[in-house]
Amino acid sequence: MSAGVMACSSSYQLDPGPLDRSVLIAQHTHRSRDIWDGKPDMILNTRKCDGNFWKLVKEYPIHQRVLDVIICAGFYGVYRSCRPSIDRSLITSLVERWRPETHTFHFRSGEATVTLQDVEVLYGLPVDGDAVIGYEPTRSIEQWHDGMMVELVDL
Repeated sequence: MSAGVMACSSSYQLDPGPLDRSVLIAQHTHRSRDIWDGKPDMILNTRKCDGNFWKLVKEYPIHQRVLDVIICAGFYGVYRSCRPSIDRSLITSLVERWRPETHTFHFRSGEATVTLQDVEVLYGLPVDGDAVIGYEPTRSIEQWHDGMMVELVDL
């Protein structure tokens, strides 16, 4: 029997799991569990939180002085990318392939991950220097503002 016929036969069972199942410590709650159990595909709902920002930008273009600050802070690549379109099927497919245990996507061709350098290249964001981290409740809004202005744009 040829491999093609074998793959089409009803006795052929595809096991999508790894050889060592102990690495999948979160499999019982993972999205891919539905696929393994033969449940029908469900496209995930997505939500965007940009509100009417891009509509407002189209209606009232950002002033050049504000753009200069965005450029100086290194966020112009994000601004220039405009309103992203959401491909729910692609997002669903990626969620199904993401493994939180290893922080990687699992594809037929192997594992892949998104690095900080990937984000830097795609959006032109500077990733060198100190990280902007956390929230300090002891700092006032003015202290945060002044600190970020110094840190981001040397003002």
